[in-house]
Amino acid sequence: MRSPLVRRRAAGAVVAITLLGAPFALTGAANASPAPDEHPGVEEPTAHELPMPVLGAAYEFGETLSQLEGRELEVTFLAEIIPHHQGAIEMAEMELERGESPDIRTHAENIIANQQHQIEQFTRRLAEWYGLTPEEAKAEAPAEAQEEMAAMDAHMAEMMAMLEAVPAGPEFDAAFVAHMIPHHQAGIVELLEPQSRAPHAELRVAASEGITIQAAEVADFRTWLAARTGDA
Repeated sequence: MRSPLVRRRAAGAVVAITLLGAPFALTGAANASPAPDEHPGVEEPTAHELPMPVLGAAYEFGETLSQLEGRELEVTFLAEIIPHHQGAIEMAEMELERGESPDIRTHAENIIANQQHQIEQFTRRLAEWYGLTPEEAKAEAPAEAQEEMAAMDAHMAEMMAMLEAVPAGPEFDAAFVAHMIPHHQAGIVELLEPQSRAPHAELRVAASEGITIQAAEVADFRTWLAARTGDA
């Protein structure tokens, strides 16, 4: 059972995401379309035009990080954030191949540049500080964290498969944004604990930068989706 302190920290993570304007419901109900009479004269958005829910395992991983200290906190965080960033890069590369919106394509280019920079930084720090590769770091993580990471890896594969099935053009732009919003939200949850408690100042700074960048992109993506669906 989670301690009261852990529950407070987990609640704090949810509050932080809420303050960023991000939905945090963990079920498909969060994506339900409004009833037709709620917005008369406005075409209802399709499933690809609504943000997907954040995976529950991301919040569970945030809770797990809140229980860790020192080396264990940093190693476990780095073991997850590196593949998480790689997933964002792969999604962004698909947007550049199949998307149409100049705005969203520019965001995809920025995602690739920013997240590749952090992957290189985090991989280097793992080796310098702990003599570990990302794969070795994952093997060293607590069993609970490994289970949560496996769930997130499986979810990432499902998201990529869903995007593969979307036709190129404007529909792909919308699908990319709808999937990238919760992906960034999950990343912010993962970054919260190292931002405040990582032993290395470099990691605290990098986590803070990651939160700032991804929160700004979530806000831009939500504004873009709202304008597309007539809610702006």
